[in-house]
Amino acid sequence: MSSFRDEQAFWKTPNPPFQKNILFFDFPILLGMLLLAGCGYHVMTLSGVTQTPETVKLGLPRTVTLAVRTFHNNTTFPLVETEVTQVLKDTLQKTSGVILVNDPKRADVVLTGSVVGINEIPFALSSVVGIEEYQVEVILAAKLVAFNGQVLWTGGSVMGTAPMYMSENLALLQQTQQYALNTASHNATVRLIQQMAHGIASMSYIPIQNATIGGQAPPPGAVPSAPGALPGQPQPSPMPGALP
Repeated sequence: MSSFRDEQAFWKTPNPPFQKNILFFDFPILLGMLLLAGCGYHVMTLSGVTQTPETVKLGLPRTVTLAVRTFHNNTTFPLVETEVTQVLKDTLQKTSGVILVNDPKRADVVLTGSVVGINEIPFALSSVVGIEEYQVEVILAAKLVAFNGQVLWTGGSVMGTAPMYMSENLALLQQTQQYALNTASHNATVRLIQQMAHGIASMSYIPIQNATIGGQAPPPGAVPSAPGALPGQPQPSPMPGALP
């Protein structure tokens, strides 16, 4: 009987010895959990450190259809425009708010451009073998045009680079040069899309669903009026100085 009373008295003690130990042991863990929860801790994924973003948001007001014309090649390097155009399409397929189409006539916006130049600049020298490494530069220029002819964005001198290492083996050197050219083209294309996304984030246009192809005015009532306006009431032109 006395043993039972002693046990009851022990649990009624304000701070039993082992309870203090438990609280002292759990407090750092609890504090760490609160700190992690408060600072927005998250597990980092590889998509956060890769050069190609997993998803690019162009910032257009709604989902649009986009066509990419094959870029012009203004250099003496063959087929580089094919590599650039294909990388553009592959990246835009992972872009939120964009539906890629093949026919420019059925697209809300069309992306056109050219490979302006390709440079091979000496980057590393050696007193024994001379130039050991080149830096390959691919320079692009492009513009994004809406179906009605409105230029939404223009970008020039968008550059991508990649290293090219020299070799006395001619076959290996050609392979290395092609690899560096493809890598620089890919880097320039990714940078082009990033600049385009930043450049048109604050611009808008009438999507193709609410207007006819070729820039003709839509029929009355086809374009929704601004909030508070009467149906079919003419709206101010979105471009300063343009005709309504």
